[in-house]
Amino acid sequence: MSTEQSKTKSFGNIYRIIYQDKKTSRQNIAQKSGISLPTISQNLALLTDAGLVRTVGSFKSTGGRKPNIISCVPSARYALGIDITKNHLSIVLIDLELNIIGSKRMRLPFQDSPGYFQILSREMRDLLEKHQIHSDKLLGVGISMPVHVKTDQKTISYATVINVSANIHERLAPYIPYPYLLFNDANSAGLAESWISGSEQPMIYLSLSSSVGGANMHGKEIYTGVNSRATEFGHMCIVPNGRTCYCGQKGCLDAYCSARQLSDFTDGNLGEFFQQLSTHHNPGLERIFDEYLDHLALAVNNLRMCYDCDIVLGGNVGAYMGDYIDRFRQKAIALNPFEDNGDFIRVCHYRTEASAVGAAAYYINEFIQNL
Repeated sequence: MSTEQSKTKSFGNIYRIIYQDKKTSRQNIAQKSGISLPTISQNLALLTDAGLVRTVGSFKSTGGRKPNIISCVPSARYALGIDITKNHLSIVLIDLELNIIGSKRMRLPFQDSPGYFQILSREMRDLLEKHQIHSDKLLGVGISMPVHVKTDQKTISYATVINVSANIHERLAPYIPYPYLLFNDANSAGLAESWISGSEQPMIYLSLSSSVGGANMHGKEIYTGVNSRATEFGHMCIVPNGRTCYCGQKGCLDAYCSARQLSDFTDGNLGEFFQQLSTHHNPGLERIFDEYLDHLALAVNNLRMCYDCDIVLGGNVGAYMGDYIDRFRQKAIALNPFEDNGDFIRVCHYRTEASAVGAAAYYINEFIQNL
């Protein structure tokens, strides 16, 4: 390995340690990396000149000179995340720490048409201009959709929730003048959840939105399956010969636990459903929600039996589950033959725009890992 290659490797390794630790010192970097202090100092100077790290103060002295506190500069780079659903368009701008710097959500029924793409392009451009983000700081644009995406992250292999052409990536080219890729919405939300939790432990993310999906997370790695359609939890059969699912089969989880199973009783407004539920003045809604939780508990118990890891309730319904998590854990644990503690079930961190954040996070992760 040449001296230049060694320096490049140290440059990236040092940055990744600083990024992971949030706040650190030269001495801590040396202990973790085995890199010599002179090499660390040299690369810290390069990282500082590049605007990627900065000194933000001093740690307490343990005898001698106080060590400087070194941290990353979150605003050094940005990424855009776009979440396309059947009836809404969401755009988020995130920095290197996945902080949402700006966002825009609007009701806009999806159409695979130039008119829709023009609106998307305009809203994306307006968000960048509003926050004065220069193109050289934008890493890329991740687009999440309720579809199956092939491993090239460009080709749609299956779509029923929205009517989208397989070559939409190509069709978007005139409207997005930055690197961009396509992602499954539930996988993206799972990535955002895994990233923000900071855990490297396996996790199942169960997305409870207008359709039911999920993600199988191992740290920041997503298991997508041989055919890129793993974790289609919405199409597990939980009631043989039950309700008809949009896929054409009967008894799928989606037919019992999508957000529509609740919002349809309040004119499509999920927030209104939970608002009325919280007042305890509507026995009918209470009964509907209890039945919903019964079916959800069955699914969560099945996932626990299959994967033996934490289960995160996400999506539109997951955002409201905080007030009901103890009640739900009791239902789920009653079905579990091995455990009497439901703490493995938790509510998502991102209550809104998780899919958009996760799609954008792909580019953040690529930047950090390839530095």
